[in-house]
Amino acid sequence: MQVILDILSGALAGTSIRVSSGQSVRFGRTSKADRALPDDVSMSGVHFGVECGESMGLIRDLNSRNGTLLNGARVGSAVLTDGDEIVAGQTRFRVRIEQDAPAADVPARKPDEAAAKKSLLAILQEDFQPLYALLDAARGPDVYREMILLKAEHKSLFQGQHGKNLTLFAPYLVRLPPRSRLLKKLVSQAWGKNWGVFLSCPNPMHELRKHFRQFLLAKLPDGKQVYFRFYDPRVLRVYLPTCTPEELYRFFGPVWRFAMEAEKPEDMLEFVRSRTGMNSNIWHLAPATSPVANPVLSSSPDSTQRFGTPR
Repeated sequence: MQVILDILSGALAGTSIRVSSGQSVRFGRTSKADRALPDDVSMSGVHFGVECGESMGLIRDLNSRNGTLLNGARVGSAVLTDGDEIVAGQTRFRVRIEQDAPAADVPARKPDEAAAKKSLLAILQEDFQPLYALLDAARGPDVYREMILLKAEHKSLFQGQHGKNLTLFAPYLVRLPPRSRLLKKLVSQAWGKNWGVFLSCPNPMHELRKHFRQFLLAKLPDGKQVYFRFYDPRVLRVYLPTCTPEELYRFFGPVWRFAMEAEKPEDMLEFVRSRTGMNSNIWHLAPATSPVANPVLSSSPDSTQRFGTPR
């Protein structure tokens, strides 16, 4: 899915700005915004933001001076629909929603898929406790709905009014005890869909939430701050191997290890904190469940590391 904002007035009239699935873009007058419109003197420095999830887009006002109007009404946050009109300062935007083309018929499941998911569930229930997950509600409405329906203990990483406005789009920390119904659902239906990552940690939820909140924003080399979607396995499995030992020490904090789907969902990636940085394993879920060393992903190639032995 993509949310496209066509600019209808001002110096940039006739141009369009695309916000793709998983992205968040802030609009404003100054360079602090991701998309600056410096000619609009009535627009705040950082005026409003647009977030795009898997199945919906969201607009939220960023405490602007003159407010943000959606179809003529001032809003704090709202779901966007095709054809909506946004006014910020003296600039008008028209919203277009583009959906991906329907997927082709899905081929029949591989015979070993059920065995792979059975192995994954056993690993998470037995070897990774105490277990949490970081889930991205922006992946689709099913994420938040399943947490509520299955009564899983959860807490948004966002807080205050901002967190309330983004209930359906926020990242959530979720506790997953061995008999958790949500854990079974995540393995059986969500594995391979990039809903989030698993982690093993003995600390209580409030301490772990405080730890992860410090990584929600990242500063780019030009000084701009952007949301850091570390709870997306496609991001985390690329980010962790690039970290220095000091960065790994800070990011892991109290976490023993992270686990997430690999590019091929029949494999699970495991990143384990070590004295010199980090070890990584690839668990082949079917037919074998033994982790295989992956030295390419090692964060400390000059040190002796133990691969293939789960803790």
